[in-house]
Amino acid sequence: MKRDRTRLWYLGYAACAALLLLIAFADFPKAADAGLACAFGCVFGLSYVQLWYDKQRKKDENFEIEVEDERNVQIKYRAGYLACGIDTFLFSLATVVFIILDYSLPAIITGVMLAVQPVILIAASNIIGKKI
Repeated sequence: MKRDRTRLWYLGYAACAALLLLIAFADFPKAADAGLACAFGCVFGLSYVQLWYDKQRKKDENFEIEVEDERNVQIKYRAGYLACGIDTFLFSLATVVFIILDYSLPAIITGVMLAVQPVILIAASNIIGKKI
């Protein structure tokens, strides 16, 4: 029997509130505030999506069947491929713009992200392929 993990995701909202309080009232450097803001976004997004998904599953008995429908699975795969291609193009464009503007550190960072993206794709494909 699966345990109900809904309470765990509500704790995510509490953690978000704590992060916002830290950002607002603690005297951290700007870099720390930016890191806390990123953590807030990640925790809030994950908690919201999980709670929404649990709500949809409970509300609609056919929700999971529709999500795993062959057509919907193909749409997700194709959208993922398209998004990956667009991301690669945007990283390339940003790298070129940073090089033109003579911003070497951002150009190096986006260039490394661009170079690592195919490696991550291959690694993820291999891991998923072994699990299936």
